Amino acid sequence: MIKHILKIMWNQRRTNGWIFAELLIVAGVLWVMVDTFWVDNRTYHAPLGFDIENVWRFKLGKLNAKAPGYVVDSLYHSSDPEDLTQLMNQIRQNPEVEDVCVTFYSCPYSNGNSWRPVKPVDGDTLYAKTMESFQMRNVTPEYFRLFRIQTNDGGQVYDKIKGRHNAIVITPEMAEGFYHGAPNIVGRRVYHSENEQTSEIAAVSTSIRSNEYERPEASFYQCLEGEIFNSVVSGFGAERAEFCVRMKRAYTQDEMNRFLDGMGDRLTVNNLYVYGVTPISYFREGHLEYYEREASNKMSLMAFMLVNVFFGIIGTFWLRMQNRKGEIGLRMALGAHRITLQRYMYTEGLCLLALTLPLIIIFAFNMVYMDRLDTYRQPLTAMRFLVTFGLTYLLMAAMICIGIWFPVRKAVRLAPAEALHYE
Repeated sequence: MIKHILKIMWNQRRTNGWIFAELLIVAGVLWVMVDTFWVDNRTYHAPLGFDIENVWRFKLGKLNAKAPGYVVDSLYHSSDPEDLTQLMNQIRQNPEVEDVCVTFYSCPYSNGNSWRPVKPVDGDTLYAKTMESFQMRNVTPEYFRLFRIQTNDGGQVYDKIKGRHNAIVITPEMAEGFYHGAPNIVGRRVYHSENEQTSEIAAVSTSIRSNEYERPEASFYQCLEGEIFNSVVSGFGAERAEFCVRMKRAYTQDEMNRFLDGMGDRLTVNNLYVYGVTPISYFREGHLEYYEREASNKMSLMAFMLVNVFFGIIGTFWLRMQNRKGEIGLRMALGAHRITLQRYMYTEGLCLLALTLPLIIIFAFNMVYMDRLDTYRQPLTAMRFLVTFGLTYLLMAAMICIGIWFPVRKAVRLAPAEALHYE
């Protein structure tokens, strides 16, 4: 049957040539669209590496000289780091609070942009030189417990760094770049400051992504303990800290406002005080606004193109079947069964589609060679290639079958004598 169909298709090559060219162009465009959707979808649903559920950011400020309760310099006997530490302890003691941490321009979705050159003492310094600098996140050890960040082997990062001074936590991407899969990375040292002081690697975390639309990048965490905590807080100012609190249950904004009212004086330490609270999800929405707008525009364009492809393919095969009523009538007059005739028409359309496959594969390899696919966020694996190609041809096959189904169904219901009038 296939041989017979191919022979007829060749005899009708002038008409089929235009349809073949249309299918070839549409299949190429549709495959690129499906591949783009695959990359966006897989990237969006990949693990972020942290959890922001029930996490809030407290807004910090300092009383001015005219505010009630202002502590004058002569009565001020503590430093910014001490005030911030005391405020953390006072809030942590509330039974409704699960954990508290402090960061500086390093909170999830905060658009933090601190970078620093880093190179290993006994690793691949060429990789470090190529990268030039890595994103640095200044966080207290409780950060890993509050945002539930784990090590790459499933352990707790907080347990690895608790009580350690001048320690850093690196991501797997940095570990791979520096040590290329070498074992026993924990305990090695890296240079990460202009004066060439070294820090010890306390742990390797899971991959961390800045948002749902980006891939994980090589970065590291500077753990704020002891003198480093004092230096960073004094340098930036306690009121500039990103003061994060995880509650034990979900709270609404009104409930959190009432929670702050109930805390009373415990929200104030000398001139440092809490004046508001915002959920981390609010910062997420603001951070993702641009990405979501771009994704929405891309999806709208893809939907528009898909609708055009849908009606174009269906219309082409619909008209093709309409113009072949005479052939269908003749086949019925010669004794062809309705079901056999319908199967024949479906097979013919799918064979025409299958003939485009070798050329589309060549087109795909050319796209890969020219680096026109998004291989930065998602690697080009065999699964990605097979799934996107499979979905493309399933969609094309469905459109062709829909375009054939109605006119053929209508034609085979005609009486043979009536159908022959078309011949």
